[in-house]
Parts: sequence; structure tokens; C-alpha cells
Amino acid sequence: MNIGKGTGLLISLLVIALSGFILLLTGIWYTVIVAGLIGGLLVRKGYAVSVLSSFVGGLVSVGILLLTLPTTYLMPTMDEVASISGIGVTLLLALMFIITGLLALSGSLIGTFFVYAIGGGRANPPR
Repeated sequence: MNIGKGTGLLISLLVIALSGFILLLTGIWYTVIVAGLIGGLLVRKGYAVSVLSSFVGGLVSVGILLLTLPTTYLMPTMDEVASISGIGVTLLLALMFIITGLLALSGSLIGTFFVYAIGGGRANPPR
């Protein structure tokens, strides 16, 4: 199927955000790399689309996770973690978003690299 860069960006963003959210529910944050890898392997539109969609998809997956968690447990837990680590709650939330986005970004770059390595330097393999 021949899709444009905008459609590929949207599909990749949705794939990464939803798979990242599902993998974040496991409680192991490093699994977000797999979500980026899935997005990088499925949508072959180059590094620019991969970078943008994976980072934003990682941010969206954390946003969905925070929206679905019960707020009665979220803030006391964040306060406890912030007091143990010696940083503020807002900085902890910002780090949570940034680190998840970077993990998804790293997985997506690995997936895009494999696509380019297998495809001989092209995002779309020859037909």
C-alpha cells in the first residue's frame, strides 16, 4: 500500500501511543522501547517521520496512562517518590514524560535503522 508521509506519521503515532500505553500498564517502563520498535518497523517513512511520531507517541502514551490511573492514588505516590528522590512533583512528572518519549524514540530509531539496513538504504524495499 502506498501511503503519504502525513498518513504514515498518523498511523505510526497511533501505533506507538497505543502499544506504549499497553506496555506501560505492565509497570516496566523499558518496554516502551518495544513500542517504538513496532512503530519503526511497521511504518517505513524515514527517520523524520520515525523521530517525530515516536517521541510524540511516547508522550501521548504517558498522558493516556496518567488519565486512566485513579487520581486518589497518583498524587500521594508521586509525592512519596518525589520526597524520596529530593525533587519536586512537577519535575518528576516532566521527567516521566521526557524519559518515556526518549525510550520510544530509541526503539523507533533502531527499527528504522533495521528497515534501512535490510532495504539497502531505502525506507521502502524494492518491489
